[in-house]
Amino acid sequence: MLFHLSLEKEVEIYRPGNIKPVDVNENSVTTLYEAFAIILETDLARTTLGYSYRKESIQRRNGSDSRETRKAMKKLREGKKKKDHRMKTANMIVRDALRMRGVIVIERISGDDIRVMIARYRNKQLKHRIYQSALKGELNTIIDKAREYGVPVLMVDPRNASKICPIHKAVIEYGEDRIGICSKGGERWHREVVALINIYLKTLEALYEGSAQKGFGVSTLDGSPMPLGSTATHEPIEIPRSLWGKWKSLDDHRDVITSLWIKKQGNPKQKNISDNQ
Repeated sequence: MLFHLSLEKEVEIYRPGNIKPVDVNENSVTTLYEAFAIILETDLARTTLGYSYRKESIQRRNGSDSRETRKAMKKLREGKKKKDHRMKTANMIVRDALRMRGVIVIERISGDDIRVMIARYRNKQLKHRIYQSALKGELNTIIDKAREYGVPVLMVDPRNASKICPIHKAVIEYGEDRIGICSKGGERWHREVVALINIYLKTLEALYEGSAQKGFGVSTLDGSPMPLGSTATHEPIEIPRSLWGKWKSLDDHRDVITSLWIKKQGNPKQKNISDNQ
């Protein structure tokens, strides 16, 4: 005897109405939360260098390919720890996109792009750090987590994302830090915030013609020409890994993010925010 069983399930159509840009770098993942540009510091450069030094020490002590060396290398669990950090950042980003009914937008970066990036530098240590930071791995983790939650992901051209002023379309001149000045208007820009805004604007440009039908074009931010306009801040909120590593979602810690923003503005009454919050 043969039985045919059928299952009916109501599926809600995901209709995105907001844009959630994400910029992945060697030491951070930057995104928009409400009107705030937040930087989730990953410290992958320091982590990578730390593991590199420990590996060199093990190889000097036990030889490059001895049984003791292989055993000691496995105990380091470098890959597992880096994967855990990628999963946590991806999970927070995707959950927040789901909350705001947004589409996640990331830069289109291939393995060839990363190899070209590495080839620009002569410093072997810097090359190693960029290679081991696994930028492509972070992007793929975000994509995989977005598929799990049914959140759409778009990819845009990464060219000049952090180099061009979003207001004047002029080159931004950087010094030794991550703050640059627009060569035309003189505005001060943080490199990660510029990349975030330009990713946002590239998305609007790509979706503009069908924005009304697709549900885009209505931003939760103010109506000035930039996604972070006159009523928002261009200064990012930098959140250390010791803090966000304990979080499950961004929205659960809205008060902490707001407090960090107030502290960023130099409010003398703002108390220090401990890692226990």
